[in-house]
Amino acid sequence: MTLAETQALFHAALAGAPEATPERIAACFTGTPELPAGERVGIYADMVLWRQVNALREDFPKLVALLGDGPFFSLARAYVLEVPSRHHDLGRRGERLAAWLRSRTDLPRPDLADLAELEWARDDVFFEAPERPATPEAMARLSPESFAAARLRLVPALRLLDLGYDAPSLWRRLEDGKAPGEPLRRPTPVAVWRPEHEVFHAALRRPEAEALRRAAAGAPLSEVCAAFDGPGAAGEAFAAIGSWLAEGWVAEVVEEP
Repeated sequence: MTLAETQALFHAALAGAPEATPERIAACFTGTPELPAGERVGIYADMVLWRQVNALREDFPKLVALLGDGPFFSLARAYVLEVPSRHHDLGRRGERLAAWLRSRTDLPRPDLADLAELEWARDDVFFEAPERPATPEAMARLSPESFAAARLRLVPALRLLDLGYDAPSLWRRLEDGKAPGEPLRRPTPVAVWRPEHEVFHAALRRPEAEALRRAAAGAPLSEVCAAFDGPGAAGEAFAAIGSWLAEGWVAEVVEEP
């Protein structure tokens, strides 16, 4: 067996791949009567597995609190074995956990994926590049003629989630050490952001979430404000944009020529 083939087999054993059969490992690696080759390689495989599970444990503390250590380990182990890592950084190991949870039909609660998505977004924005936000004066400088065509460039440390369960309420109960309660199935748009060194999240009303989505896509302010309708729509639009500026979500107000 060549060096490349040996390395490929060792990697397969660490990843729990089916091609790393006991027969192939015994034929490739040296063991002793006290510690056969399979057990020797298994030590390294267990170390790799535990490091990945521990990385997930750090990134999803509320999921751990909800499930408990044992069930979380079983869930994380299955994820690690089924979903190969696409990044050298262990801190990125959980980037596909929410999607993987949504593909499962054997979960103890249907809101696990949304809680995981919220936790991952919080972790993601924590490491996002900082940028000085625009001030409310940037909006005040717009002339009435230029307002409709102006655009908002949002800061990198901001995420908009569209969840099917009320994960923020579940997150808060777990944060406060309370019983999780029953899953609350209702559409819940959530903004996750980091103004300085602390991460925040908040549920949004549907019109504001749609307005924020349009702003993130580069729509002009006329389209952003059109997300609000009914009586008082103009006031709601200006209040929402004012709150975005106050929270530091807007990096720049871009006035079109």
